[in-house]
Order: sequence, then structure tokens, then C-alpha cells
Amino acid sequence: MLKQKVRSTVVVLLILALRGFGQTASVSSGQAPWEKHKKVKAKSGEEKPRIVDPGEGHPVLWKEPADIQSLNLFYGQGGRGGAPNLSDKFTFVERDRTGSSLKIYVKDSEDREWKVKFGREARPETVASRIVWAMGYHTDDDYFVKRVHIDGWRDDAVNVRFKRRHNGFKHVGYWTWEHNPFNGTRELDGLKVLMALLNNWDLKYDNNVVLRPNKKSTDDPVERIYYVSDLGASFGKTGSLAYKLHLPMDPPAGTKDRPEQYAHQSFIHGVDNGAVHFHYKGKDRSALKGIPVENGRWMGVMLGRLSEKQLADAFRAGGYDGSEVALLVRAVQERIAELKNLK
Repeated sequence: MLKQKVRSTVVVLLILALRGFGQTASVSSGQAPWEKHKKVKAKSGEEKPRIVDPGEGHPVLWKEPADIQSLNLFYGQGGRGGAPNLSDKFTFVERDRTGSSLKIYVKDSEDREWKVKFGREARPETVASRIVWAMGYHTDDDYFVKRVHIDGWRDDAVNVRFKRRHNGFKHVGYWTWEHNPFNGTRELDGLKVLMALLNNWDLKYDNNVVLRPNKKSTDDPVERIYYVSDLGASFGKTGSLAYKLHLPMDPPAGTKDRPEQYAHQSFIHGVDNGAVHFHYKGKDRSALKGIPVENGRWMGVMLGRLSEKQLADAFRAGGYDGSEVALLVRAVQERIAELKNLK
């Protein structure tokens, strides 16, 4: 038994070493939390990222959703009209070398630019964006595409996520779970509950983006929209041996797009001093601590307004087959019931 555990650990270390080869190493603990991200982003020629001052503009995290029961979760925030036209011509522009997933930029014949993501995050991110949007939070316009030809790219793109780029907003910086204008609010707690519901284990700060609309009324203060831009590390399980080893890179803290693992992992341990105790073992676990029961239940009631068909549409939009849809919808509904029944 001991030899088997040693062999398993060695295999994990070798895989992670190969995965991390060529990536930027972690910075020393003495640096500011965004210093590491500056080095990574510099390769793509983008502006240096910064943590947005909470006093800048008019901060917005959540807006009361319209009639939740009438929302179309197959097309999500971007709607049917915002979806990529797969009969159109797409042309490769450049590769985005940030992050661990393969991503490229492409343009269609209307000069709309898309970021195409390959790998295991394509399906869960598409679904997660729809659920988060339905609850009143901003998301990206994500669409799952089973196969499409891209001129200038090596092969057909298969099982990828298309995301509109520069879609009416300008990226102005980042925010952290600890420092933001919404600490202590029901709305921020609701967003945290959604991250737990999705099993999104990648809660690092550089997935938290601040945008401003490109156009605004001269009479209105400039909005600063706070949202979670990367939801791909969802619908698997949280917790992994690699992350517990504290390796000098950025190992995963769970799995992605594993319906069986998601369905069989516990969601809520119970209540401790009036706060919800989630069975969550992802990155930045402290972000999900101290959420009052009433705020968890509020989000559960909101989620409970989604019909079984709407949830099924969200998973179908992510390319899941019939048996996977049934399994995942049932698992999500069970989690919603746990939130609604919190006492």
C-alpha cells in the first residue's frame, strides 16, 4: 500500500512538472498579489493590470434580474443574436499565451473578435455563465461550439468555447474577494454561494475583472462592473493532492467538467455560528467563509425560481449529452434545495 501511494505521488509530481514547464514561476511572498500577473500579461501586450480603487466610478456587482422564469438559458446573456454564426468565415488572428488553457483570437466576416478556448473548461464555463447571469450578475457572452473551421489555424476547432471580445466594455482592472466595495453585502455573499454551487475551485483574484461600458450618459457616473470572468474550473470536484503539496507553480485544486464527481461530492456540511459551512476545498477557501445563513438561503430561493427545463437548456448549451444533463440537473437541484432549507 505504501509503495503504491509513493508511486502515485511521483506520477502526480511528474505530470505537474510537465504541465508547469515553460510557465511563469510563482513570485516571492513579499510581492504584491498582482505582481505575478503583470509578468504573465506582459507577453500579450495588454495594459498592465491593476487592482481597481473601490472609490472609482459607480461600482456595480448585481442588478435585480428580470422575470427569472422567462430567461433563456440556452443562449444566455448574449442571446441568440450574439451567438457566432458557424456558417461564417473565421480567421485566426493570434494566440493568447496567458493561463493554462489553449486560447486563440479569431475574427468573423463582420470583424467581430472572439476568444476561442480549447480543453476541459469549454463546456462548464458555458453553462456556469448562464446560471450566474440568470441570478443577476454580469458574465461574458459564452457559446459552446462542437466544431468549426478557422482559416490560418492548424485544424478544425473541436469542443471549444467562443467568447465575444471588446463587446461594449473596456477592461480597467481587477478586484479581490477581500478588498472590494461590496464586503458584507448580500449580493457579494450570493456570488460566493454561486461559486460553491458550481464547485468553481479557481477563485484566484486575477479571474475577478472590473469593466466599464464604452458608452455612457453624460449625466450618469461611470459604472464599474465587478464580475468573475473565468468560470471554467467548474462542475468537477474540489480538492486535490497536487494543491496540498504547495508546489512552486499553480497546480489545480480540483477537477473540471467531471459530472459524476460533481454529482457525488457533498455541498454543505452544516451551519456554524450562523454561517454556512461548505464542503469546499478549492483555492482561496477563506473567500467562502462567514456567509450568513440568510444570504445563502436568499440565493437558494433565487435559484429555485429556475425551472428544470431552464437548467437542462443551460447544460445542453454546454454540449452535454442527455444522460449528463439529467445527472447534472438533478445534482444542481439537490444543491438548491439544501440552500433553501438552511436553518
